[in-house]
Order: sequence, then structure tokens, then C-alpha cells
Amino acid sequence: MSTTTTGSGRKPNRRGLAAREQLMSTALRLLSTGRPEAVSVNLIAKEAGLSWGSVQNQFRDSDGFWAAVIELIIEAGPTMWQTPRSDTVAGRVAEVAELYRAVLDSPQNVAVETVRAALPRPLDVLAESHPHTAASIAELDRRWAEAFVHFFEGLDVDEQRALDVAAVLGSALRGLRSDQHFGTTVDVDRAHATLVAALTSYLEG
Repeated sequence: MSTTTTGSGRKPNRRGLAAREQLMSTALRLLSTGRPEAVSVNLIAKEAGLSWGSVQNQFRDSDGFWAAVIELIIEAGPTMWQTPRSDTVAGRVAEVAELYRAVLDSPQNVAVETVRAALPRPLDVLAESHPHTAASIAELDRRWAEAFVHFFEGLDVDEQRALDVAAVLGSALRGLRSDQHFGTTVDVDRAHATLVAALTSYLEG
């Protein structure tokens, strides 16, 4: 990702770095609540005790700001993954499914979901008004898929099938999480186990 610069393209000074860190930490705190109204640069600046001028000086505009938030989460990405323990496909699928389930409720992921839900969709539409943000989100998705494939290294797993499973698993687990939050009558744990079994069969060919 790009190195830290101000909206004018200059390296920020100590005061600028402090303002940038304050804006970023405030953004993550508000966005991790999942409230749609948190996707407001003006609100975040106000909560941080700073002005819109500070945002412009550090990030140029809202596109630069949201891109910086996503990039910050990308940088924290490796801490969300762990070294697999199992040496079987079934074991790895079970591990990564539990990992995904935990990550979905992490502050970083909730922040990303909040931003994605509030900004224009799909990604090509977002790119028209927020090109840098769209590029950062695309990079985040790419790295997640790459990390998923890497999780199965050392096993006889087709890479394309692993990418297929990465896409399905994330979407399915988000759906199950929503069902759980809305108090569905579906047995979420049983559905989770069935999903793991089905995806294991697909990976094993």
C-alpha cells in the first residue's frame, strides 16, 4: 500500500501524524459499532476534536479518508490469521471456518462492513465516486482470498477450488451470523457443521 502522506502529498509532521492517528482511531471506534451514521467524516472529525480542514490536510477528501481506514485494516490483517494445526483437508476447513466466524465479529471487520454498506455499491459503482476507496477494498478482498489459499498449503487442494470455497464460506457465515442475530429458528451450529462438511467434500474433489 502507499506510504503515509498528507492530502497535499507531503510527509506529515509530528502534529499532522498525531491528528492522523486520532482520526483513524476515532474512525475505527465509531465504525466498529456498526451504526450506519458512523460513516460520516464530519462526525468522526468532530468526535476526534478536529475539523474538516484537518481531514483535508491529511487525506484530501472523503475518498482518501475511507481508503486510509481500509488500508489501516489491511495492515492489521495478518494478526487475524493463525497457523493451521490440522494436516487434513477436513481439519483445515473446520479451523478456517471457526477463524472466519471469530473474525466476522472483530472490530476491524465490523468497521469494513459498516463502510461498505453505507457507500455506493457494487464496487465498480463505488469506483466512480471513490476510486481510492474502491481500490483499497478490492485489495482487502484479494488479500483475504490469498490468505485463505495459503491456509491450505501443504495439502492436495486445487487452488481454484480453494478460491471458490473462500467466496462461499465468507458469504455463508455472514448469512448464518445474521440469522443468529435476528433470532432465527435455524440451528446455526448444525448449519455451520453442514456447511463445513459440504465444503470439505468439494475441496477433496
